[in-house]
Amino acid sequence: MQWSSIAGHGVLYGLAVSVLFTVALLAGFLASRDFLVDAYPPAIRERYAKPKSARGRRVALCFGLIFWGACFLPLLIVALLDLRATTGGDLGFLPAAACAAIVFATMSAYDLVVIDWLVFAGLRPRLMTLPGTEGMKEYRDLRFHLVQGLKGSPLVLAVGLVTGGAVAAVEALT
Repeated sequence: MQWSSIAGHGVLYGLAVSVLFTVALLAGFLASRDFLVDAYPPAIRERYAKPKSARGRRVALCFGLIFWGACFLPLLIVALLDLRATTGGDLGFLPAAACAAIVFATMSAYDLVVIDWLVFAGLRPRLMTLPGTEGMKEYRDLRFHLVQGLKGSPLVLAVGLVTGGAVAAVEALT
């Protein structure tokens, strides 16, 4: 098994997932600017002083279902099938787990650097700014986003382990 193929597939499909993630975020913000209000820095949430609207809750649910169910999972399956075709045989637990973890880690890094730091904190588009919080310095809090990203980093391992287990189980049954 060539680890460069595994890493290459992981990064390539991770970037593809990231593009779909960006499109889904844009659609979510166009539908309801407060759909991710719970992910904003505390001072911004305090000044906004409103719970997520009913529309925001519906948009957040649709975003999650569409992104994870119709974008991430299918692309992860395609990545694994493509990797399997490239290697010419069963993947086994470790290569499948590594590829899936790299896909998720790539998307997570993209979310932190591009979405959170460059767009949210740097460009601060009006679409992502909650009404009444314009100009707050907390929008530029890079440390907040880094800490949030690190809190989610165990998911990289979880995605890898679950995917590796699922692939190994399916290959054992076929």
